[in-house]
Amino acid sequence: MKPFTFSFVGCAGALCAAALFGCATLARASGFDGSQDLLCAPSDVAQCDASANCERVSVSDVDLPPFLRIQFGKKRLASLATPERVTQIENIRKVDGLTILQGAENGRAWSIVIDQESGRMSGSIADSDGAFAVFGACTTQ
Repeated sequence: MKPFTFSFVGCAGALCAAALFGCATLARASGFDGSQDLLCAPSDVAQCDASANCERVSVSDVDLPPFLRIQFGKKRLASLATPERVTQIENIRKVDGLTILQGAENGRAWSIVIDQESGRMSGSIADSDGAFAVFGACTTQ
C-alpha cells in the first residue's frame, strides 16, 4: 500500500509525540467531545495489505504528519507544518463516550475515534489495496 497522501502533501513524521502527549489523560474530559479543537499525535502505525497481513511501520514511513490539528468549527484536519496539509471532516458523531470523525479523499476513507475521557485516539485509513491502523493521543488546544 502506498504511503498516506491525502491533501496532506509532503510532511515528515516524528515519534516525539508519545512524550509530548504522555499527559493527555490529565486534560479535561469535556474538551474531547468536539467542544474544543484538539492537537493529536499519531505514535504507532500498522500497515495491512488486502490479505490482512500487517506490519508495524513508523509514522514517517507512511508520510503521516507528526501532529494533526482537529478543527471542529471548520470541520477539518490540518497539519501543523508548512505547507499546511488539510482534509475535510465529513461526519462527526458522539457515541457512548467517543467522538468519531470520518472523511474520504483521493480514493481513501479515513476514520478517527477519540475517547472523550482520556484523549486516546485510534484511526484507520483504507483503500482497495489495504489499510493503516493508527494509534496516538490528543490534547485540547
